[in-house]
Amino acid sequence: MIRLTLVFFILLCFGNTFAQGISTIGSPHVQNFTKAQYKAGNQNWSIAQGQDGILYAANNNGLVTFDGAYWELHPLANRNFVRSVAVAKNGDIYVGGKEEFGYFKKENGRLRYYRVSHLVEPEILENDEIWKILFTKDAVIFQSFSKFYRYKDNKVDVQYGAGEPFLFAHQVNEHIWMERIPSGLESWSTRGFSPIKSKLSNVLSILPFSEGQYLVGTAKDGLYLLSENGDVSPWKTDAPISKLLKEAQLNNGVRISNDLYAFGTIKNGIFIINKQGHVLQHVHKRNGLQNNTVLSMTLDKQGNLWAGLDNGIDRIEINAPFFYYKDIYGELGTVYAIKVFQDRIYLGTNQGLFSSAWRPGDALNTLKLAFIPGSQGQVWRLDVLNNQLICGHNDGTFLVENNSLRRISSYTGGWTNVQLPTANQLFLQGNYTGLALFEDQATWQLRKKFDEPKSAVISVAHKEGNQFWVVFNNALQLIAFHPDYLNFQTRKTFSFAKDFPQVQWITPFSLQGNNIFATDKGIFVYDDVLAKFQSYTELNNTLGSYANAKRILSVGSNSYIFANEGKFARVDFTQQEIKVDSSSLKSLQDMVMKNYEVVEPLGNKLLIGLDNGIAIYDKSYRSKQKVVAPIIKTIQDMATTIDTIQYLDWTQAFSNKQNNLRIAFSSPWYSNSPLHYQYILEGYQSEWSHASEIPYIDFTNLSTGSYTFKVRAITVDGDMSEVSAISFQIAPPWYLQWPALVAYLVLSAILFVVARRLVIEKIKRDKLAISSKLQQRQEEALRKETEQNEKKLMALKNTQLTQELEAKNRELANAATNIVYKNELLNNLNEELLNLKDRDGKKLSADQLQRVNKLIDNARSDERDWDLFEKSFNESHENFFKKLKTDYPELSPNDLKLCAYLRLNMSSKDMASLMNISTRGIEVRRYRLRKKFNLPTEKNLSEFLLEL
Repeated sequence: MIRLTLVFFILLCFGNTFAQGISTIGSPHVQNFTKAQYKAGNQNWSIAQGQDGILYAANNNGLVTFDGAYWELHPLANRNFVRSVAVAKNGDIYVGGKEEFGYFKKENGRLRYYRVSHLVEPEILENDEIWKILFTKDAVIFQSFSKFYRYKDNKVDVQYGAGEPFLFAHQVNEHIWMERIPSGLESWSTRGFSPIKSKLSNVLSILPFSEGQYLVGTAKDGLYLLSENGDVSPWKTDAPISKLLKEAQLNNGVRISNDLYAFGTIKNGIFIINKQGHVLQHVHKRNGLQNNTVLSMTLDKQGNLWAGLDNGIDRIEINAPFFYYKDIYGELGTVYAIKVFQDRIYLGTNQGLFSSAWRPGDALNTLKLAFIPGSQGQVWRLDVLNNQLICGHNDGTFLVENNSLRRISSYTGGWTNVQLPTANQLFLQGNYTGLALFEDQATWQLRKKFDEPKSAVISVAHKEGNQFWVVFNNALQLIAFHPDYLNFQTRKTFSFAKDFPQVQWITPFSLQGNNIFATDKGIFVYDDVLAKFQSYTELNNTLGSYANAKRILSVGSNSYIFANEGKFARVDFTQQEIKVDSSSLKSLQDMVMKNYEVVEPLGNKLLIGLDNGIAIYDKSYRSKQKVVAPIIKTIQDMATTIDTIQYLDWTQAFSNKQNNLRIAFSSPWYSNSPLHYQYILEGYQSEWSHASEIPYIDFTNLSTGSYTFKVRAITVDGDMSEVSAISFQIAPPWYLQWPALVAYLVLSAILFVVARRLVIEKIKRDKLAISSKLQQRQEEALRKETEQNEKKLMALKNTQLTQELEAKNRELANAATNIVYKNELLNNLNEELLNLKDRDGKKLSADQLQRVNKLIDNARSDERDWDLFEKSFNESHENFFKKLKTDYPELSPNDLKLCAYLRLNMSSKDMASLMNISTRGIEVRRYRLRKKFNLPTEKNLSEFLLEL
């Protein structure tokens, strides 16, 4: 009873999940997966979903799997095609193909194939293809056209149809039917076949219908109701669906909910019907399918259809708030205006005005949009004013009547119309050339075109009473009309550049009954007291990027759509808070005309203009499915390309070199808007990452240690999954692992013993070395003391020598002085002799003085004084003359004498006396001597000689 109650509760929740209804206008979004994406063959004969949400498709090339992010192909053992796939309650994936059947089992996260067909003799299995797989309480049935194989307890029991081939087997809960040819459909159990009361042939689908009844679909004979007691009756033979399915050739079916069914066909795609037989949707190649041949279908856990096609795999998003009408022929253009009026829908586009019947109801209403003649060109606005449809067009303003246009104004570009709240029979229009006033006199007609302004009016908004805001390209004006509205005066003009923070555009809106001004710098409000604009800081902070919305559209009581650069946010104002939903309409952001977004509320739906059609959005839609926790697929070492697929509770160790890891993950959640993932690597990060669509993350240069990787999925609506986690380790390098540590310990012990011995020996050597050093230090001290004594003795000797040299120099100086004195004395004597007179007072004759003069001259030229001087000079100035003669051989004896006198620093007068020449002669000789020494002008001759 507990199990039955649980099953009933699950079925009830399942039914409620998909009972929100399917739109009968527009088509569901179809997501195409081509063979280039899933990398397998064209045809997908069977499709199923596991309890974990992973999709499985029986493909010509093998078993194809899809987890929401990654496609994988798993070939069979014989590398042949797969015709059927079914998932058991324990998660095993049973497959059948040509001469092959078995199952895939998840082991360490990977699928491993186990053959079952090897239990059958090859000649029995020859040429058989397994088309259906059924599960009973204790066995698995693999059905081919010639026989079926019952697998139980690792044995296969082969059963035949009493000489008749089979078509297809069908199962609803525990009830199984098989069709034998030509006997027709029969009930089957382990006891055998039981015929039904009426013959049914070419049965391709049996689905639960109501208590004790089943809906049977045949290939070309339509639909039947089959009761448990075997009664058969045609179903809805007079309904259009019966004819449609016969013509399209029904191929398979699936129950969507208690009231909805989907049938795949060979020729014309998928039909979705209700229990009343009404066609709610027809999905085919022209509105999304890759082709019209539907080989298989399944309903996923999110309530959406998957179709295995003759070429590709498609996901049909029937359990979603969005349905679409898209112009596949390119005739419609971009939608700028939408209006539903008098059971018709009108679309204003850049190509003109289009119209179609609008009959929402229980049956499919295919929009057949037709061009309204004379409307070619840009349509800017559609407004219903006083139950009349006004079209603002590039070529003027028109009244739409009986699906045709009647021009009521030739002033071009009627892109904003405001009905006067104080006078409903009037509306004010902003157009390319300024302002115009229209009046309702049985029908709308132009009342007045105002002379001013003469520039284009971008937007008009009512302020209060007879006051209006008028927006131009670079300015905003507040104007006030006279009571008759035939004239107005400008109250104030505001410049975009001066009165705002350099805004590029301004659009006024009425929000909660108050004027706000949307700009590219945020939303502003007008302060009547200060007569200036102020930033609406609180609302700007709440709206975030949507504070820069260029269009704000009312879609209900206290509910608005903010559109910013093609992105939408639904903003609901309540007494407690402002709710901003920026995710529900996110899938439209690349499908609309930016800055010209159009949203038309219609009951509980929104009609949204697209680049090539419209989207129908159900505001009441609420998804009841919770996104499942991500599957951590692989941890891959990027350097060595080694893949390791993990269980979530298994810890894997990687070597120290494998520290550049890529972790791949996915969540089997299928949606038009991709999932986002957040992750954290504990031991490496402290905070969750930013949400990203990329289903993998790379970590480089991870250090040694233990890590736990956690990941969670987030839907576009902000729903967050549970966390999946896996732990792994980066092992230390080999030289830090325990064998190395043991080796280090042993080596350390050996090194300790060896080091101890070496230390002891070293101590001995050090003692000897210390003794030797002490002896060396003593010897060194004695040596230094001896050197000091020698230095002192040397200094004493040098002092003595210096004193002796000084004494010698004094002697030389004295000797030179004596020679000078002698020469002066001889000179004086010579002069005195010259002045002597005889008795008669006459000077002595030269003859008389010759002898004395000769003695004086001999005394002057006596070289003994010089030889004695030279000897003494050489003693004091060792080798002075020898060095001069060696370095300057051209020096004469007189030059050498002059050099000696200069070295003694004698005066020119003394040198002249010593050399018996004039002072001028000394100067001349000095000059010549400098030339011989080749001395520069700035060099002193005496200093030069002192340096020798």
